[in-house]
Order: sequence, then structure tokens, then C-alpha cells
Amino acid sequence: MPLFQISMLYLPDMKILRGTFFICIMLLALHSCGEKPLVPTDDVETMPSLAYAAPENSSFRRVGYFPYYRDLSSAGIPDSTLLRLDVACFAFAEIQPDFTVKVPSPNELYNLVRRCRELGVMVFLSFNGEHSIYARMVSKRGYRSIFINSLMELVQRYGLDGIDNDWEYPSTKDESSKGNLALMRELSNILHAPGVNKYLTAAITCGKYVGSYSNGILDEVYPCVDWFNVMTYDDFSTTTAGIHHSPMELLETGYKYWVETRNMPPSKFVGGIPIYGRPSGMTQNGTILTYKGIIEQGGDPDKNQAEVTSSSYNNGKTKYMVYYNGRPLVRKKTRFCMDKGVGGIMFWEAGQDTHDGTSIIKAAYDEIFK
Repeated sequence: MPLFQISMLYLPDMKILRGTFFICIMLLALHSCGEKPLVPTDDVETMPSLAYAAPENSSFRRVGYFPYYRDLSSAGIPDSTLLRLDVACFAFAEIQPDFTVKVPSPNELYNLVRRCRELGVMVFLSFNGEHSIYARMVSKRGYRSIFINSLMELVQRYGLDGIDNDWEYPSTKDESSKGNLALMRELSNILHAPGVNKYLTAAITCGKYVGSYSNGILDEVYPCVDWFNVMTYDDFSTTTAGIHHSPMELLETGYKYWVETRNMPPSKFVGGIPIYGRPSGMTQNGTILTYKGIIEQGGDPDKNQAEVTSSSYNNGKTKYMVYYNGRPLVRKKTRFCMDKGVGGIMFWEAGQDTHDGTSIIKAAYDEIFK
């Protein structure tokens, strides 16, 4: 399929004139800044400049991830859940060995876009892939060009509002951090070009364990993104019992590291909230439960731990403790983010929530708009 070709199959309600205008704008973005395209196809390894930075994020965002393997119909995700968010990230498109991008379950993405468009919710495409493939892709301009062209074709095909980089772990050890910076600058130059009005975000580590991965997010990436979805969860232990994987302290630690130590603009920090529980002091294989599953087993939505079983662990014969975020903790985290003036909150992931009064997303939403 030619670059930026419109597929009327996926955008049945887009008028041809609008689509043509969008294509022209995108092509102008690709070939602006003098005679040189922003995503050249040669292999000259010079760091691209940032022509178009992200505008200031002046909103308190409510971001939810929607994995392709969930039921994204109204039966699985009711409209009431979508309406409590302003961004739905479809997860994940994957980088292929030839550096193109593949969307699993295209029909699920199309249906999510259709539903969100009717409700006024933005849809981003979140991508990830094997570290080795990603690191190789970002290492050369020609490889990045293949990837970006494939990615932007999907943006046009599905009428997406933005892109979310969920690689998570560019590293200073293999200098993939520099390649990630180059990619983010090139994406920013396209998505933030005048008249395009698309978003660019990224999921990053919480920053508790400073090293090659946290340092892999270079400061120069900050101007490229509209905001960062900070994964302030999954700080678990398989050897020590009683450790909560996402306590209040982890959100505070993430804020202190990225905003106070690394000087990330507060408006670009979006705090992560898990909608699932993990055990501590034991295996994580087959023992992680969705928040919905915990509540269905009698877990208290106003507490942060519950005794459960899992059919994937010892055939459901052994009880163990899982640690999760109950409604009071979610409200506290939401209030912390609001008081700090950061860019919002993020949930992994919406398909694990309940859809009644016990809902985690509802608890956060009610705290924001009380």
C-alpha cells in the first residue's frame, strides 16, 4: 500500500476532501525544513534536529490502555468506562523484523476508534516489540524511515489521534537511548507539525531503580512528547512477603525522580495506576489477578489486599495474598497528581476493571470532578 493511502474500508465516514487535505499536510511535514526531509532514507548518522516540539499539555489527562486481546465491544467495555477517559491507547502494535508495524486484531482497533469517535474520546496506537529489533531499527535513519512510514500509514488508515511509544526500555548500555531520541524527534517533527495536530506520548519506568533504563530516557526527549505515562507499579518481590507492588510511596518516588531530580516538566508526568493485583514472596506466574477477578472473589474495593486463588496456580487449590489498589488509594493517588499539577493519570488496563460502583476508573474520575 502506498504511503498514506486512505482505506475507505477503515474510514467509512471520512470525506475524500478531508483525507486529501490531511495527506498534503503530512507530506509537507515530512519534507519541510528546507530541502531535506525530516525522515531521510539515507544512512548518514547525524542526530536529527527538533523542528516541531510538543505544545504545552494544559489538561489533566485520563489515559487508559486497551489491549487487543480484550473484548473491546460495549459488552466488554461499556460506554460509561470510555466516557471517564479522554485517551484510549490501543495496545500493542508490534515492530516486525523488517521494521514495519503490525496491528494485531485490526477489527478491534477499528471498532474502538469508531466507538471513541462517537463518544469524543481520543485513540492512540501504542507500539512495542523485541528490544533487539527496536534497538536495531532506531540505529539508522533508513530503518527509522521504514518504521515511521509504516506507523504513519496506520495513523491515517484508522484516523488515530496519536502515537504512544511503549518500548519502555531504551538503554544507555547499547546506546539505543540515542536512537530512541532520534526516533522521537522525527516523530515529533511529523505529529506536531502545523496543521497535523496529533499527539506523541511514551511509557517509561517509574525511576525507583536508577540505571541504564531510567537514564535511557534522555532529557532531550522531553520536548518531543506531549506527556509520559509513568509506570508506577510492578515493584514486586518473589522472595519477600508483604510487599505491595504499587503503594502510594512508589508514585511519590516516581514524581521525585522524574520531576524533581530529572527536571521533567510536571505537565508531562502522568502517574500510572494498576487495575490488577500481584502477590509477594512467591512466583508471579499464574498468580496475577485482574481487579475485577479480585472483587469477584470477595475482595474489598476499599482495601489494598485480599486472599484469593487462581485456576492457573496449583489448579486453584492454594490461597494466597494479592496486593492491589483499592478505591481509597486510587483517590489518594489521583489527588496527589492533581495537587502536584502534573499531566494526569494513566490506567493499565481498562479491561481489568469492574464496571459498577466498585470501578477503579470511576473512583479516580469522581475524585477529579467532585
